[in-house]
Amino acid sequence: MQTVEMAALNIPGTEEEVFGSGPVLPPLPRWQIALLIAGGGAVGAVLRFLLQLLLPSTTTPTLVEMPWSTLLANTLGCLAMGLLAGGIQVRRDAPRWLFPAVGTGMIGGFTTFSTVVLEGSAMIGAEFPRLALLYGTLTVLLAVVAIMVGLMVGRVSARAAGLARLGPTSRLAGVRPARLQRPARSGHRRRRVEPAPTPNEEDAS
Repeated sequence: MQTVEMAALNIPGTEEEVFGSGPVLPPLPRWQIALLIAGGGAVGAVLRFLLQLLLPSTTTPTLVEMPWSTLLANTLGCLAMGLLAGGIQVRRDAPRWLFPAVGTGMIGGFTTFSTVVLEGSAMIGAEFPRLALLYGTLTVLLAVVAIMVGLMVGRVSARAAGLARLGPTSRLAGVRPARLQRPARSGHRRRRVEPAPTPNEEDAS
């Protein structure tokens, strides 16, 4: 999986090793994708609800608190999405159900940027514009940093797992990632130049 956004975040040397880059598998049927997204979204929504119970916040005309549960959910969701996308980018043999169920479904149901807009509007309506500005700025910055860190860690972890999976037996059989394959050498081999015999050696012979 490669998008314009992910290409803009590429790091030199992180895409040189691709594992499982065989023939492209056919996509899943639409009804299976819909079920995977629905099931994953339900799990993600329940997880966010539990997080809101652990970190409740109050927003009234006279009392406004920082909604830490929403901020934490969006940050963790972006981190998880980066890990997933980075891993799939390196491991092309990842299961086809993984991204619809976990990425679009569970992470999509766990994160919520519409709630950020609603909570920010409530802060402004309660005459707390500075807190609303701080909340919006933190949400964007933490989301961008989290997904970048997730992409880097996901790529490195997937590459390390692929190398460990190959093992010495597979390497001897020629199964190597792209980065480990050395190009064939071209040109002639260098001849070993023998030193000229000294006069003493010629007399001895």
